[in-house]
Amino acid sequence: MKLIPLPFETVALTGYTHKVLLAAADVAALAGTTAALQIVPSGATLTNPAGLAVLAAALNLTTAFDFSDAAINSLLIEVGDGGDPNRFLGQTEIAVDGTEVIFEASKVTTFPYAYVAADGIDVTFTVAGGASPLLSECTAGAAEIYLKLVDLNNLELPT
Repeated sequence: MKLIPLPFETVALTGYTHKVLLAAADVAALAGTTAALQIVPSGATLTNPAGLAVLAAALNLTTAFDFSDAAINSLLIEVGDGGDPNRFLGQTEIAVDGTEVIFEASKVTTFPYAYVAADGIDVTFTVAGGASPLLSECTAGAAEIYLKLVDLNNLELPT
């Protein structure tokens, strides 16, 4: 997983401020059938400050995800936080053996959302199909999550 601040020109053109690159290795490193990976800030022990606002989210599936168990036919992704796992992007299919969604702009109505307490933004994966599907069986795939983030603390003017 890699968190990339987008260049000024891209922010001006699209409004998105950050891109998160997700790879098969990120999914394979997770245990069980459902697990969350903190993406903002990058690092599981860090949190965003109160005052961070999320204004938009989108998904670009660059390579559909696949598994060593050919019977696994579903990998759902959602973007949210500890309070609501799909606060910013509802469950979306990204497996090659499912009906994968290539592009998804968030349909949730929680935007804009400003944190009143420190928290992290998470991506949650859920795998299904096969005899005993596990996230660790992921062998291929790549996705990009785009976020429009604003730290409202930076807008405060000295009095």
